[in-house]
Amino acid sequence: MQLAKEAEVLKEIRASEEEAESILKKTEAEKQKIIEKAKKDSLKAISDSKEKIIMEQEEKLSALREKAASLRNEKLQESNKSVKQLKAKAEKNIEIAVDFVMKKFEEMI
Repeated sequence: MQLAKEAEVLKEIRASEEEAESILKKTEAEKQKIIEKAKKDSLKAISDSKEKIIMEQEEKLSALREKAASLRNEKLQESNKSVKQLKAKAEKNIEIAVDFVMKKFEEMI
């Protein structure tokens, strides 16, 4: 009877060990799933962050390009205004120079 009881206890121990091994395998598999999901989520978060950074950089570059174009146009307008003023002044000076030359020429005659 004692041997039967010991055999029964050994069977229970063996069954408990098998159950424990099964639980460990399931736990390990679940752990791997969690790790893989975390890796996948991390990679997606990194990718999303990179995309966001690239979009922000493109927006900033676009804004800077617009500002540069605006400044360029402003400077061109200022330059055109200065050119017109200088041209008008030069034309006025031509008239004065012609009058001066004509007076000197008339004085010589």
